Amino acid sequence: MKTRILLTIVMVVCIVLSAVQIAPLTIASAETGFDKSNVMDDLLSSTVGGSPFDILDYPFDESKSVRIINVVEYCYSFRENMRSEYALYLYVYNPQGLNIDTNAGSNKVQMATEYSSNNPTKYDKFRLECVSVADEADYKGLFFKFKVVGSEKLLAHLNSNERRYDISGVELLTSGNQNATEYKVGGTYYFTGYAEGLGPSASDKSTLTCRVQELETLELQVKHTYYRTNVSDKGKDHYNEVNTAYFSVPKRVFDTYGYLQKIRAEWWEYKTKPAIVTSNSDFYNTLKQYSKTEVKSYNSSIPVHLYSGYTGRSAQAIGQATVHNYDWVFNMDLSTKKTFIGTISELSYTKAMSEMIPIVFYSKANSVSSVFSFLFTKPVAGNVESTEVAQYIYNYTNSLGHGYIDCNGRNILKDLFESSVDEGRTMGYNDKSIDLADTFNLKSYDSNHNWINKLLDFGFDWPKTSGDYSNVAPIYELKSSDLTGSDDSISQKLLVNKDDVSALKSYFNQEDKKGNKVIMFRFATTDYYCAECHRYGVSTVDSYVAQQTVFLDFDIIELTFNKEGEYHVIPAVSSPTDIINELTAPPVQMKWWEIVLAILLLVLLLIILWPVLPFILKALWWLITLPLRIVAKVFSWIANIGKRRKKKDKEE
Repeated sequence: MKTRILLTIVMVVCIVLSAVQIAPLTIASAETGFDKSNVMDDLLSSTVGGSPFDILDYPFDESKSVRIINVVEYCYSFRENMRSEYALYLYVYNPQGLNIDTNAGSNKVQMATEYSSNNPTKYDKFRLECVSVADEADYKGLFFKFKVVGSEKLLAHLNSNERRYDISGVELLTSGNQNATEYKVGGTYYFTGYAEGLGPSASDKSTLTCRVQELETLELQVKHTYYRTNVSDKGKDHYNEVNTAYFSVPKRVFDTYGYLQKIRAEWWEYKTKPAIVTSNSDFYNTLKQYSKTEVKSYNSSIPVHLYSGYTGRSAQAIGQATVHNYDWVFNMDLSTKKTFIGTISELSYTKAMSEMIPIVFYSKANSVSSVFSFLFTKPVAGNVESTEVAQYIYNYTNSLGHGYIDCNGRNILKDLFESSVDEGRTMGYNDKSIDLADTFNLKSYDSNHNWINKLLDFGFDWPKTSGDYSNVAPIYELKSSDLTGSDDSISQKLLVNKDDVSALKSYFNQEDKKGNKVIMFRFATTDYYCAECHRYGVSTVDSYVAQQTVFLDFDIIELTFNKEGEYHVIPAVSSPTDIINELTAPPVQMKWWEIVLAILLLVLLLIILWPVLPFILKALWWLITLPLRIVAKVFSWIANIGKRRKKKDKEE
């Protein structure tokens, strides 16, 4: 029976999407099973509408894109006891001859899995298992045969009289790339009838047919920006971070389906371990030497002893240990020590002890822009570009045996990441549908500092993030009026990186001319930690420690529109991308005593200059008013010329 089914399997060509019924394409399959049959044998042994399959219709052509050309519904029966062999197969045409990684876990197809009133309401991804690839010399890599893994989950919603499969896109990884590329296919496949032996009667001939309709999809070119405030409810050296994806949607879609109510996206979320950034090349070389060494307890032979966020000693009763408080330490001696008193012990304490430092960067120090800070506090190190951080993660290798993180089948080592993420968030895989009503709040400088704090903050060299960041909308339609003003004001108003404002303006103008609307999707708010990194026993501070959250294989799956209470879901064709932000240095700050000292120096300077100050001020005033006096002289000279001419005319 199984052999007969294999020999009578029906395949449907889906090259041109239309609403008409397409004649079936019949495949002669091997008795060893349909997974084992060769993709070229399948195609070359088939007929399309009564004519043999013609390989000349599928040449190598770099101007064309990857697409599905055939879909097989294999061994479907309305009888549950005859569905054990049920599966879906996709035949993919690769005209550019891309070197597709057939073993990649990120090769997937996106299909509808839930319906309401015969309309798709949810799309999910299914892994694609490559069972055959064209290997002939002249057609090597031109055709791929994929099996849809887990397709049996679709059986629950299939109607035996007409099975419907909505396929929006396929994601395939090209060797050498970090992320898969999604290709638009946009087809709804309606299968009716049954293959021979699978219908109401085992003796019935095959009646299996298929018709194909074009499926509406939205191709999104997703871009990303982020915004960090200078405050957080987590305390000093912590910063609120907002991550935003933005893309364009044709205005006609809004006219047809109403406003954008929900966006559904997926990603793999992880918190990096502390990264050390230094402007000291010698220290950088030392860090690299020990950066991949595990230190589970204090090791005096390793000349790297680091800490950040020291807040002083906690007061203890006489005779008890004194507790030293740090935010973070690496390879510090935390054992009990005797003090000069002899009987009183001293104990160091930390909130977070790192066993290794896997991430190390060198970056030159930023220039100092503060009026007073150059006298007292020098910048520790500069920023590290996001591309450099990403390449470090991709290229990192180690042999400690901790394995890999769960990330769509990718080989990214666990060494680089913490075992948890921010409170209230989910580590690893996230599949979230975010509604327009899911507003969020951010602390700003104004909301976290009273007038006394602001007075004491005089001289701090950092941007004071002001504004009301309550009830921030996660989905926002960008308007031309949002892009007026300085880059600083636009950055704070839209919660975007100041350095990205120019690109955002350009993108908006470009899409607006095309008749598209730009949507900002604020999908995550996380914590960014950044503090001066101190070397124990070294007074110079030339490094900082930073931690951020990364979002790997971020991908928008579907958009839901709302028109007078009627919801419409449109699948998105959007290639996954890694969102890894740059590391920004801590702000150059002045201590209170530095501010007092600066004021005293200013007062002393005024006292010294007091005898000659009137002359200095007079000279400055003379210089300031000199252009005005020159202009006045010129106008006076012109006026006198006019008077002399009039006088001369009267005399004549």
